[in-house]
Amino acid sequence: MNPFKENKVLRFLGSVKLALPMLLILAALLATGTIVESRFSTAVAKRFVYGTWWFGGFLLLLAVNLLCSAFSRFPWKKHQTGFVITHLGIICILAGSLITQQGGDDGQIALKEGETGHVFQEEKPTLYYQLNDEPIQKIPASFPFRPPSPDHPLMVRLENEGLLMVNQFYLNAQRTVRGRNVEKGEKGFPAVHVELNSSFVHEDQWLFLGDADNDHLDLGPASVFFEKESDWKKRLSHGGKGIPDNALAILLAPDGSLKYQTRYHGQPGGEPQALALGQDYPTGWMDMQFKAPERLSEGLPEETFESQPFPYQKDLQPALHFEVLQGTEKREGWVGYQSSPVSFTLSQGQAYALGYGPKKIDLPFALRLLKFKVGFDPGTEKPASYASDVFYMDQASGVETPAHISMNEPLHFMGYTVYQASYEQEPDGSYISVFSVGKDPGIWCKYGGAIVLVLGIIFMFWFKNPAWNKRETNGI
Repeated sequence: MNPFKENKVLRFLGSVKLALPMLLILAALLATGTIVESRFSTAVAKRFVYGTWWFGGFLLLLAVNLLCSAFSRFPWKKHQTGFVITHLGIICILAGSLITQQGGDDGQIALKEGETGHVFQEEKPTLYYQLNDEPIQKIPASFPFRPPSPDHPLMVRLENEGLLMVNQFYLNAQRTVRGRNVEKGEKGFPAVHVELNSSFVHEDQWLFLGDADNDHLDLGPASVFFEKESDWKKRLSHGGKGIPDNALAILLAPDGSLKYQTRYHGQPGGEPQALALGQDYPTGWMDMQFKAPERLSEGLPEETFESQPFPYQKDLQPALHFEVLQGTEKREGWVGYQSSPVSFTLSQGQAYALGYGPKKIDLPFALRLLKFKVGFDPGTEKPASYASDVFYMDQASGVETPAHISMNEPLHFMGYTVYQASYEQEPDGSYISVFSVGKDPGIWCKYGGAIVLVLGIIFMFWFKNPAWNKRETNGI
């Protein structure tokens, strides 16, 4: 008795009634993944389609359907050999895909000429934290199922009996810098809050005089600066180097008051004028106006994030909110994906550092870039080909081996494949070579399945030969 024929559940799992809708759904999923990847990026397609648990579960259900379909015909006849082999090949391909999805690595490493690296980054968001001088710890932080919230935070017990909590997560966020008053022992900067509004632009930002990272705001066709009045006049007298044609300068006068001066098409809009808090002023750029609602005589930048709708940018910019509890003390804040790490020290002398970014994976070997080469189409600046001459070194033996990596010639070593992915040109004319690094543990299962599948198709056509039907009819 064949249980795959008698059992209703097993019979349904192996039926054509299930197979046909699944094939249509699979085609729709693959089409969706392709559209998402072309509209946004590969990382977005992985997160929402290919890397999801339900996509892996769907492939598993498809394999079960094929397995039940094959065993429902047991014991097999000679003319069914091709059918069985074909199904076995497809099952092997699906199994290899699941192995790759669960155990594979796929990331990038970028090197300058003469630089050596052995760590590549994979687009799997990870929260890093370090306590004092202890080793850096890693926590997966892509949150594919239920993102953390104040009611259901992610909690990590620290070795010093402290507690790290992630209680808010934005899948796509916009970084905003706000000003806060300095606390005891901190040294701050003069700060001003600037708002710019027009029919198509709204900007809300704090600027900090003397803080190189936050003393100006770049709007693309225009920029906003916060400087001392004397420094601004000096820059203009020397030709205005670094000042775009359209600019707004918030100026700190020697007596501590605020002034402003606009610049339009490279020409100043008159002498610096007094700036009153909360009052609107025209910038001279179309219908844009600005105002300074508040200022701090001594403040520090505090990074925060606001949730943004997804469709307006190619890549996601996640951010998470954390709280660290140590005894009666608490420190909270935001950390954005690939933004600067957050460091602080509590009164008990405990030092903390938190970072949020791609997963970093150590290679069992090191790459050293000797020379990057790029070829252009004749008479154009369009790259036609690019390649890298490298040394790869087994870190256990220390032996270096030369290799040439191009778009069609990857490097295979110790289970990893290194491809020439792209490149970047630095302002000084030098190049950064970007390599794609992958480890595919299911590749041989997929290759073997493809070979078995082809053999099964050959057998299916072979057994359709009328001579085989005649032999089977005659009992041969």
